[in-house]
Order: sequence, then structure tokens, then C-alpha cells
Amino acid sequence: MTEATSGTSPALPTSFGYKPTLDGLRAVAVGSVIAFHFGTGQMPGGVLGVDTFFVLSGYLITTLLLVEWGRSSRINFAAFWSRRARRLLPALFVVLIAIGIWSMLAVSSDQLSTIRSDGLWTLFYAANWHFIHAGQSYFALVSNASPLRHAWSLAIEEQFYLVWPLLTFACLKLGKGRTGFLTALCAVGA
Repeated sequence: MTEATSGTSPALPTSFGYKPTLDGLRAVAVGSVIAFHFGTGQMPGGVLGVDTFFVLSGYLITTLLLVEWGRSSRINFAAFWSRRARRLLPALFVVLIAIGIWSMLAVSSDQLSTIRSDGLWTLFYAANWHFIHAGQSYFALVSNASPLRHAWSLAIEEQFYLVWPLLTFACLKLGKGRTGFLTALCAVGA
């Protein structure tokens, strides 16, 4: 089932325009992550930057889902997931291909299977679980970290994109188009 319907939802937004302020917040978040990775002692806020990016993504995705419900009293899951794939997969493929080429040229043969495994888990947006299972800490400062270790955050974001529309739909359906259940879920989650 790719879409669901319910009664009308006049209280929900029916449009959401471009918000330049959100791009500014994204820039600060990304800047703090970059500063963290370059080892500047003045900006140790890399974790805060990742959290900020996650919060912004959650806000934007929830708003888009509420706008869709507000317009049509439904959520078209297939269209939602297709939009996410079209937005993220091309860049992911470029990164995986570039790291694959670099690995074949610059990495010792005993490390290739590890990078190949990391790439496969990254491709299926499960890098976070792979790195946890392998005992690799993102924050451990080791000289031979996987070039795909950063993919843990992308995996978490994609897992959120998979589950959140279903939870949003369930809350809106239970609430007959009202956001009370969704608000309660967010409060409990926070």
C-alpha cells in the first residue's frame, strides 16, 4: 500500500516555501563538522553540528509530510521514498566509486576487503550498524580509519526517512488528521 487517505485536515499547512534561514543553519552545522575533522581546538562542536543537521532534517521531512497530508489527506510513501532516493543516491554513487578507485590505487591489498565491506554496508544505508558490530568508534583517532566511516550519519538519516513517514502517517490516522499523537510521539522521543 503506497498511499492512504483520511478526512480533511484544514489546520495543517498546505505549502512550505524556501527558507533561507535553514540554509544558514545547515552551513553552520556543516562548518562545525568540518572544523572538528580538521582538528581545530577552537571549534570542537562537530557532534553538535551533526545533531543540528539531524534536527533540521527531521523538521523538514515532518513539515513536508504534514503539507502533503494537509493538501490531500494522504501520504504517498512510494513518491516520498523515490524523492529521497533521487536526491541522495547519485552523490552516494559518486562517493562510493571515487573511494573504490582510490582504494584500488592507494590502499594495501589486505585493507581492500574491509573497504569493500564498508562500501556495501554504506550502499544499503546500514553503515552505522556495520561499524557498531565491527567495534569501530567514529571518534577513535586511529590512523587507518575507514574512508567510509562518515557514512554512519547518512545511514541514520536514511533509516529515519524509512520509518518516520510510517509513524507520521499512523499518528495522523489515529488522530483523524490532527497532530496530537504526532506531537506526543515527538515529545516522548525527545
